[in-house]
Amino acid sequence: MSRDRSFPTVGGLLRVAGMALVACVTLLSPVAAEGCYLAAVQDAARLLAQGQTAEARRAFQQAREADMNDALAAVGLGYALDVEGKAAEARGELDLALKLDGKGRACRWAHALVSLNNGRLDEAIERLEAIRKEGEPSPELWVALAYARCASGEYAGACEALEAAGDPDQLGAATRSMASLVRGAVAYATGDYARAVEALRDSARHLPPDAFFNNVPSRRTPILPEARTSHREALALVSASSLGPAVRTRSGVVRLHLDPFRFPGASYAFFLVDGKTVHGTNAQPFRYDWDTRRVRNGYHRVVVRAEDAMGEVLGQTEEVLLIHNEGVTFPPAYPEEEYARADEALWRAMVLQPDAMATRYLLGLALNRVGRTDEATAELEQVMAHDPEYGRARQELRSIYAAGAGSRLRSVSSVPISARKVAITFDDGPHPLYTPPLLDLLERYRARCTMFLVGSQAESYPEIVREIAEKGHEVANHTYSHPNLRTLGARGVERELLRGRSVLQRISGKKIRLFRPPGGNADRTVEEIAVGYGFTTVYWELFDSWLQKYDEATVLQKLLGGIKPGSIVLLHNGSNKTAPILEPFFEELTRQGYQLVTVSELLAEAAPGIQPPTEVEEAPELRDDDEPEGPAAPADPGTAPAHARADARPE
Repeated sequence: MSRDRSFPTVGGLLRVAGMALVACVTLLSPVAAEGCYLAAVQDAARLLAQGQTAEARRAFQQAREADMNDALAAVGLGYALDVEGKAAEARGELDLALKLDGKGRACRWAHALVSLNNGRLDEAIERLEAIRKEGEPSPELWVALAYARCASGEYAGACEALEAAGDPDQLGAATRSMASLVRGAVAYATGDYARAVEALRDSARHLPPDAFFNNVPSRRTPILPEARTSHREALALVSASSLGPAVRTRSGVVRLHLDPFRFPGASYAFFLVDGKTVHGTNAQPFRYDWDTRRVRNGYHRVVVRAEDAMGEVLGQTEEVLLIHNEGVTFPPAYPEEEYARADEALWRAMVLQPDAMATRYLLGLALNRVGRTDEATAELEQVMAHDPEYGRARQELRSIYAAGAGSRLRSVSSVPISARKVAITFDDGPHPLYTPPLLDLLERYRARCTMFLVGSQAESYPEIVREIAEKGHEVANHTYSHPNLRTLGARGVERELLRGRSVLQRISGKKIRLFRPPGGNADRTVEEIAVGYGFTTVYWELFDSWLQKYDEATVLQKLLGGIKPGSIVLLHNGSNKTAPILEPFFEELTRQGYQLVTVSELLAEAAPGIQPPTEVEEAPELRDDDEPEGPAAPADPGTAPAHARADARPE
């Protein structure tokens, strides 16, 4: 088999110039590959339309193996990369698509969207307007144009574009979410807050389920100037070809030559393009002027081979070149009807990605303006949970909570009351092994408790969280990921508290006002942040952490010996050490006439003007028998825990 035939004809892998550079080259007629290539593009477009961006990106990469020199796969790949936040790579693919004669609707639409996503507002508007003038605009185009006009302050023009987009009920979910965002942003900017709430509620209803975890580029021009993060991504100013910087772009007539110093003794030179000999000579200097206008724009492998007088191959050089000639046309490489279907499938799959952060943020502001503060805080906390620097969400939330801070308790470890009531609290969880039987046990003793849940665990077991709330127990915040808060900065503490609250409120449907730091690890900074966001920090008077040092009988004796009306007891939901003492503990409390209630119920019993104490003993995290001991939390030598020093004044 000759050297040329060792390279695959479709989707072959080439090593270029001794570098680890791989290119897919079509050596057969494109028509021969139409079945696999156009079908692959449409399959990738379907994945894109379903929101499976990573899968779509891989599918577009596979489509390019079928035809490296067609624009559609490069367009789809570029758009998918942009959605994933890979701006420089995306731009490289889309620039390549233009060099590959990418004049189809999908290519122009993708360029417009990516311009908008990367903050090039004037360029985006120019591209969108050009598409609009060329034919019948789609609703998706009108909505993107409405967004761009709103972002540039042209509110009347934005409304006109929304009107042209047609009936919102006929739009796809993502496009409708964006249309309603524009409508709400215009209403908010012009002071019509009630209408803004209505429109932004509709935008939120049509957000994809994972809207907070998608990759809406932070470089996108914000719909209103304030609806943006203060963290700006660095925008790469260069765009590389998809095959890397080693691939040179050439046009017109390119002189190819054989270097006689590299191949001494050469008598013949042969010049091959894509495996076909285009010229041979025995006359020195060995060169050939290759007219690149005779081949399609795209990647082409050029080989210059040296042979001696007997026809023995002495060696060869090879390189992949990207050919791009303006104004040069060829007959269609694919049947026009088939190609048009693939192009349409691709442009329909590409939409302006919904912006959950802007939607929630503006909705929170609008709700606050119409006096619906509880709803406003819920929206703004969702924003803060994912980006504490977004807009002025922090200032808005702080002002809302400051307005209602007069009677709010900062922290508590027990409540001085006369009624024989105690608050049983459980840290951690929900846990699929421990929580369900715990709920059954509580039900047997007609007891209610407060469960301080971890947000990430709640996301894993939402059905258990809902069962906790449905059975009358109180859901409280134990942070999102259970870190030692004393090791975090202020912004990290904010994220943990607000993300935990956001998750728990969304799943349980209940307001979350109580908070407990994991391991009791809190300092003044943590408590100030907690009270600033409307939390009461709940500590304890008695705890099961004695199980780290004593046997079950001793711990049970210590718990029962210290109990009194108004006690707050810390137990653990998710420990095989705690489980055995629960039933005898509940049994004895019931025998002594105690009612087991939530922390909020206990606080409601407190007499006006009497301040609960907050002094507590340190309670280390309770580990299962087979759980390794982690590093101790840092503490200042000789300094009492911050919560032991905290006063119990209402804020």
